[in-house]
Amino acid sequence: MLKEKAAYYYGELGKNCAEGLLLAANDVYDLNLTENEIQLFAGFGGGMGCGSTCGSLSGAIGILSKLYGTREDFRDLCGKFVDAFRDELGCDTIDCAPLAAKYKNAETRCTTAVVLTAQALEKFIDKLEGRQAAPAPAEGCTLSPEDIKRVKGMGFLQHKGTNKFNGRIITRNGRITTEEAEAINEAARLYGDGHMMFTTRLTVEVSGIDYNDIDAFRACVGKAGLETGGTGSKVRPVVSCKGTTCQYGLYDTYALSEEIHERFYKGYRSVTLPHKFKIALGGCPNNCVKPDLNDLGIIGARAPGYNDEKCRGCRKCQIETACPVHAATLKDGKLKIDPALCNNCGRCIAKCPFHCADDGVYGWKVYVGGRWGKRVAHGRMLQKLFTDKQEVLDVVEKAILLFRDQGLSGERFADTIERIGFEKAQDLLLGNALLERKSEILGVNVVGGASC
Repeated sequence: MLKEKAAYYYGELGKNCAEGLLLAANDVYDLNLTENEIQLFAGFGGGMGCGSTCGSLSGAIGILSKLYGTREDFRDLCGKFVDAFRDELGCDTIDCAPLAAKYKNAETRCTTAVVLTAQALEKFIDKLEGRQAAPAPAEGCTLSPEDIKRVKGMGFLQHKGTNKFNGRIITRNGRITTEEAEAINEAARLYGDGHMMFTTRLTVEVSGIDYNDIDAFRACVGKAGLETGGTGSKVRPVVSCKGTTCQYGLYDTYALSEEIHERFYKGYRSVTLPHKFKIALGGCPNNCVKPDLNDLGIIGARAPGYNDEKCRGCRKCQIETACPVHAATLKDGKLKIDPALCNNCGRCIAKCPFHCADDGVYGWKVYVGGRWGKRVAHGRMLQKLFTDKQEVLDVVEKAILLFRDQGLSGERFADTIERIGFEKAQDLLLGNALLERKSEILGVNVVGGASC
């Protein structure tokens, strides 16, 4: 309670660090401090304006003075709290300047340091009063199934048998800014157990969040524009490789994945599906993020434009040498490219000194029906090289509509395609009937069956 109050007075009302702590303690411990008494600490903010003793520490000592100043061991008690303050903040110093260098940022100022000081003070007072610093919940989980299900829909996954959760923070295909990283770090320090990890969907999970701190955690990361979620029978967060900057990347994966994120992860958040629906984008056929093991995968392609009239049948063919899948071979003094073996990686383009393969068509391959887990299914490629981005986006939407229209509750998209047949699914995905029926399909009640 004390740390939440301190964060409110300091972070929301703009009080200095000493005043924020005093006002918080005034509420929590009924100190009956007057405005004039609190104003006495106006000069302690920012280390007395010169980076000296931390203002929040000064405020804490003021609180202890009000509560215990008449005790004979008060000076020793203050020294013990200073040690507790150092331990809580993980620093040997008590000075503002080095603490600000560690904890201060432009968005939240020194909120983290203020909250940690409040946390240290609350533990210290509880110990003096013979109370446990942070009363632990009863052994095991005390939450109802409804409570657990409610927060799961918000992106919080329960630690088995406890009241603790992992909070899943959505990223844009794994990319976050330094400001967002600082916000996640602060939230993990204040409300979690200080750890975070990346999921296979490139979201960030902060572990050890108490059920009662979930709203405060969401508000903390929300200040940087971040949100939690990514669970349920819905379109899941989009994953992409770094094809934008990779030497093998054939298109701007970040740009396309962000467009898909906005249009289908965010735009379809209210649309329930039979099960989760995962989308992944690969910049080339190297398949680093395994697009063909997702419900829908998009892979960058560059089909070679080969002119056999320019081929001179060189004894050492540079295109044959460059081809990583051995689709290009010299036969009877001419280069042959086997379309069944060629994966359209584009590595052969412009390798011929006589320019027999300088041109290449950029595009995308789309795979549907992939899945990993207990039962693995490799997605199948639609028999078309897409060269129009809008057409690719339309196929993504048609796949979601197809799953909603034809899928059974609890069934993955791979099972839906297997049940109705790939040829039928492909015809629907390459045609326009699903988009024409979009309003009808979205109007049907669908019960999801995702368990994770």
